[in-house]
Amino acid sequence: MADLYGVQATKVNTGPTGANIVSPGLLGGRVRCMVDTYEASAAAIGATIQLGQALPVGAKVLGFIFAHDALGSATVDLGDADNADRYIDGANVSSAGIINEGDATLIDGIAYEVLGTGATASGDDTTILLTVIGATLTGTIKLVLFYTVD
Repeated sequence: MADLYGVQATKVNTGPTGANIVSPGLLGGRVRCMVDTYEASAAAIGATIQLGQALPVGAKVLGFIFAHDALGSATVDLGDADNADRYIDGANVSSAGIINEGDATLIDGIAYEVLGTGATASGDDTTILLTVIGATLTGTIKLVLFYTVD
């Protein structure tokens, strides 16, 4: 028997009553994948690029793979209208590379639950946005986003 238990393990061990009900999608959810590509041609500083379709309310973002060409001296954020850098904060994309959730230092983006339009403080968290920072951006970007729904 273990000495300590994670949040979901505690709920499962205690039984599904009251506050011990496991949130849908965190155990036994269906994993979905969303893939999109954008070919940037001098995308301006401050420009936002929508990637993929809107996520369903209640989806939990499990992780992502963000691949890119050498995009100039730009940096990028990956997030949504509510939090521009929910998943990636100021990543240097001057050399071709791949960024995944293991490279991101933003722990709150992992297993983030999408709340929906108007449910967050300042905007919509259903639409994934890439924001160009620091310099114009030119080249190919690809995003594979994994999320779960109940």
